[in-house]
Amino acid sequence: MSRNNSQSVLVGLVSGWLMIVGSPAGVAGGQPPAISGVMLAQARPNPPPDVEASIASLHQRLQITPAQESAFSAVANVLRANARAEASAPHQPPPNASAVDELRAEIQYDEVELAGLKKLLPALEALYMSLSPAQRQAADATFRQGPGG
Repeated sequence: MSRNNSQSVLVGLVSGWLMIVGSPAGVAGGQPPAISGVMLAQARPNPPPDVEASIASLHQRLQITPAQESAFSAVANVLRANARAEASAPHQPPPNASAVDELRAEIQYDEVELAGLKKLLPALEALYMSLSPAQRQAADATFRQGPGG
């Protein structure tokens, strides 16, 4: 597989993964937090339960083998940390915020999300490289379907 194809698959994989476990746009709309960001000092000790359900579902859909458990566990741990970080990050400015304050709050949240994506990438690359061709196809199909697949 060429480098460009590998990068395209990886970008699709990350995007799909985030769709499966949550969306940052959903936070602003009052939905559960997404799965990206960095661990903040005041983060809750446990990730939201829906993260665990998403991780379990992904494990099953990809049919992770015992040899792949370590790589999958690394990805799952980053997803958990990212979920805690986003749950702790400010999601919205006060109700009377100006347009500038709204944009500032969105940028701050997006920075948490981007930091989480950067943490997720190496773990996800390692997992994806360990997947068999059939598992990669399952991963690609799962991520294209989005939440609830």
